[in-house]
Amino acid sequence: MVFQVTLEGRDPYTYTLELTPREDGSYLIRTEAAGPGSVDDLAAIPFFFMWTPSTWLANAWWLPYYYLLFMYGQTFELNRTYVYPGGLSFVTEGEVTVAGIAAVKGTLTAAANPDERVILAISPDPAVPYPVWVRHERKAATGWELEYEILLTHYQHG
Repeated sequence: MVFQVTLEGRDPYTYTLELTPREDGSYLIRTEAAGPGSVDDLAAIPFFFMWTPSTWLANAWWLPYYYLLFMYGQTFELNRTYVYPGGLSFVTEGEVTVAGIAAVKGTLTAAANPDERVILAISPDPAVPYPVWVRHERKAATGWELEYEILLTHYQHG
């Protein structure tokens, strides 16, 4: 999987995650983040070398909810609102295809974070373990502004 990661005020970079099955049932995990930057940039992003994109950990209030609610095989119907404990809601809006992967697109909001929202596109295919599109936005005077976006640009399985 290759993702393009766009952070507000920074040049985009690519993040590659490669999972290779091993005979014992485990995986060899290889990751790579590539893009322009400086040593100071690395110091500012403490999770840069973790195997998930750094922005998922930096400002991702929604990430624990994603893992708890969406990673366990839940499928979503189009044009529905799913309400979860704690004031979390996921409103599905339609289907999209991202890097050849079919996914359900929706908006995730939390009552505790009314000035933020996350656009997610989630594939029902268990071979695609991460959202194919994540767009974290915050409310501004002129509408919604990008905080960061993670978009799958290449997927290969097999």
